[in-house]
This record gives sequence, structure tokens and C-alpha cells, in this order.
Amino acid sequence: MQHPPDYGPRARVGVATPQANPTVEPELRELLPSNIGVYATRLVHGSAYVEERLNHYVNHLPDAIGSFGSLNISAFGFACTGSSYLVGPRLEHDLTEAARAQCRLPVITAAQAIRAALGAAGVHRIALVSPYPEALAAAGYAYWQAAGVDVVAKLRVDATLNDTHRIYELTSEDALTAMRAIDSSRAQCIIASGTGMPTLRALRTLHAETAMPVLSSNLCLAWALAREVAPELTPLAPGGLL
Repeated sequence: MQHPPDYGPRARVGVATPQANPTVEPELRELLPSNIGVYATRLVHGSAYVEERLNHYVNHLPDAIGSFGSLNISAFGFACTGSSYLVGPRLEHDLTEAARAQCRLPVITAAQAIRAALGAAGVHRIALVSPYPEALAAAGYAYWQAAGVDVVAKLRVDATLNDTHRIYELTSEDALTAMRAIDSSRAQCIIASGTGMPTLRALRTLHAETAMPVLSSNLCLAWALAREVAPELTPLAPGGLL
């Protein structure tokens, strides 16, 4: 009789994250049920230019999936929201569908996971908090417009930030301060974009302060991956994972 594996007996999911990102693995591990194993690979590119790195990551999804070798993963999450922002929702869809067909497993990006969560909640107006430099934040606004989502309020966590690596120095307190400060009066949901900025403590605090849904890239990605591999364990909304 074959016994289930010690780790990930329900399913194993793979996730790819930019090479210096310290946040994705601990947040996904905290969010997902203990019987779903989380295994990570690092997205690596030598360019000094963030746009080149981000474009390379999303245009080479099968390579990232292939880096798991013979590890049997049931779904793959691309934990780099900025890459999706640069290529836009149409090309993002084409790239993930091609990777899905080639690698024969579900492939979903963090941005697609947010879109799925918004669709499940019937949300089309958001207040968007982002940790990005100005140009990448602007690409994010264009992404959501192209996806049919109205960004009714925008706030960058640090207006002086000009390097994506500094995102990894932010804390949940930075995220909480920004999400409290943004004008959400016209929004149906507050989104904290970006997988590198810690958000879980901020989300839990805000869930106790407001009835408005408050989501993040990692929260939505965890929810979307769980929905693929263990739908019977997955709440109808991502906030149920908190």
C-alpha cells in the first residue's frame, strides 16, 4: 500500500518569485492549509533594468516550471505582479495558457488571481495601494483599466521609491499605513498590490476595522492555487484564508 507523502499529502503547488523577494514563501505557507505543500523557485535575470527582468520572467514561464524537475506539482503560481503589469492582461493570458498547455498543469499569475477574486466578489471599482516606482505603478493602473477594473483611488506606499529591490525592505506597518490613508470612499475593495511587500498582519488588522474587502497579491494567489488543487478546502472569497 502506497502511503501519502509526509509533506503536501493533499497536493503540492509550485510558486516562482523574483530572486530577492523575502515575502512570498512565508505568506503562502501561512495562508494555505497545512496539507498543501508549497515549493518555490527563484526568477533570475542579470539585467540591471527592472523592466527587462520583469519581461524576461513572464516570457519564460515554462523554464520556471521546468526548474522543479521531477517534483510532482499540481499547480503553478507566478508570484510577480509587476511582470503582469508590464505585459498587460491579454498577453499575460496568452503566456499563461501556452505554459499551461506545454507543462500540463494550471498556471496562474498573482494579477490573474486578484482578477479572479474581484470577479467572484462582483467588484469593479478598487482603491489600489502599490509599493512600486512611479513607472511600474503607472503600468499597473493601465493593466487594471485594460482588465475592465476602475481604479478610483491610487496611492504609492513610498513616493520616493525608485528601485524595486527597496520594496523588500517594507513591512506590514508600511502597508497598513497606506491602506488606512487611501481614500476608499468610492471603492468596493482595497487592493495591496505586489508580492514583495508583507501584508498579512495589515490585512488582518483592517479586516477588524472595516467591512470593505481588503486583498493582496499573495492572499489572492494562495486562494487561487487552493481553488485549483483543493476546491473542497477553499473558501468562496480569499479573505476566508486569513
